[in-house]
Amino acid sequence: MTQSLLVYDGSTDLFRRAAETVTHCATDITPVPWESDSIQAFLQAQFDDSPFAFILIEGESVHVGEAAVKEALEQLNIAPPVARLVEQAYPTAAAPFGRVVHGQVPAEIHGTFPLDPTAKAHIEPLRRVHTIPVETE
Repeated sequence: MTQSLLVYDGSTDLFRRAAETVTHCATDITPVPWESDSIQAFLQAQFDDSPFAFILIEGESVHVGEAAVKEALEQLNIAPPVARLVEQAYPTAAAPFGRVVHGQVPAEIHGTFPLDPTAKAHIEPLRRVHTIPVETE
């Protein structure tokens, strides 16, 4: 079984706490900081660049920007009215929010892209589900 990966800004305490919340709410999503070596290698292989963006890697798809917001909200089972509101606000709020909170504007990349095989190699270890066997007495 493989996990979906949610790429987030790990340099900000607010987003580290949000990532922890995501982990508790959706057991099939693993948050991974944008700054990690694995994600930086993945971004270079997938996009020939390291775009600062909201990214959800799910199965053989890479959702970026607005598409990532939509998919993440669906996976988190957010109530549809709230999800629609967030989806509608994202395009206009992302740049100013990014500038104020992250210190940089998210890349203007939006959509769903096929997962590049070379990029996939960089994230496969992060996507594996690890379980610890428990012995009963």
